[in-house]
Amino acid sequence: MKKSLIVLLSLLLLVPCASCAAAAEADSSTLPFDDVSPSDWFYGDVLTAWQSGLINGKSETLFAPDGSLTYAEAVKLAACMNQLAAEGAVTLAADTGSEWYRPYVTYCAERGILLEDYAWNQPAERAVYMEIFSRALPADALWPINEVPDGSIPDLGGVPEKTAAGVYALYRAGVAQGTGSDHACAPWANVKRSEVAAILTRMMDPEKRISFSLSVPAEPEHRIEVIDGVTYVDGILVVNKTYSIPASYAPGDLTWECRTALDALSAGAAANGLSIYAISGYRSYEYQLGLYDRYVARDGKAEADRYSARAGHSEHQTGLAVDVNSLEYAFADTPEGQWLAAHCAEYGFILRYPEGKEEITGYRYEPWHIRYLGVETAKKVAESGLTLEEYLGVTSQYAD
Repeated sequence: MKKSLIVLLSLLLLVPCASCAAAAEADSSTLPFDDVSPSDWFYGDVLTAWQSGLINGKSETLFAPDGSLTYAEAVKLAACMNQLAAEGAVTLAADTGSEWYRPYVTYCAERGILLEDYAWNQPAERAVYMEIFSRALPADALWPINEVPDGSIPDLGGVPEKTAAGVYALYRAGVAQGTGSDHACAPWANVKRSEVAAILTRMMDPEKRISFSLSVPAEPEHRIEVIDGVTYVDGILVVNKTYSIPASYAPGDLTWECRTALDALSAGAAANGLSIYAISGYRSYEYQLGLYDRYVARDGKAEADRYSARAGHSEHQTGLAVDVNSLEYAFADTPEGQWLAAHCAEYGFILRYPEGKEEITGYRYEPWHIRYLGVETAKKVAESGLTLEEYLGVTSQYAD
């Protein structure tokens, strides 16, 4: 069964079956990929997955360990793992055309593996793909081997409860272990091919699972982690004058979570006879660069810095920030502005730049600018009466 499982899984990552089968039969103890070194933490996992036929390289000499896995690919893997475990064979096949992943989505949705819809061609976030994978195998195939109590993973604040439950399930089963000495999840970071190799190997081979234990910290402290140039504080992606993101960070649109929450917020407003809608969402690094330069040319650098972010320092580049309705201060006194201030946290948003907090946030009051944090975290921030900087214990000041 284990041998057939490994050979069938060679189909799962959109690589030719013949080349994967060849890898499965390979006796080589070294990888042919120039971009994977024995000193890399994932070397052993990639070697095992490659030799077993679970995953192949992007080419004969490149594995692309930092390449991202999309939601479509994650759901395909989950569907095929589930069908293989349940039926002993994979009979699912992709559709033709741009929505090739639909059979896998339907399969997972019908079996409770998939509880929501996603932007399928977007890179998958760590916490979400763990949630999907946690339901891909029967419960008795992911039995707990580790003591990982609720609250012991340090950076799951703001992660939806069902998603966090999936993360904990994989930690407890020894399939995932996070990063660093405290086993942080980095929930909103994109999952990479190197991580996929490790997860697949441990999902399907219990002998490869990792034993460790965590405990709930007595006094949680703010944890700052930088992943691929992006700063997370307590698992929350932070972009302000102190913390930037690289030009290459480009989700291309509002994240699926932010878009879904915005739609729910707009529906909530509509139920009260109000209209709240986005007028500015995602902005690329290049767009922000041009926008900021135009403001500097018009008002001077010092004044522009009070209301416009420099390229790489804009929350809009994250796909988690939205300007709604109007860029006029009078918006705050409209029924929509008042409703937004009172209720946005219920949908996972905060008013990012409150009145009278320019010295802390770095920006003038913006009653139209909301930032998605997730319902749990947004409510905590709103109830604290603090800005996000104060809540996380960080600053917002340019270095120059």
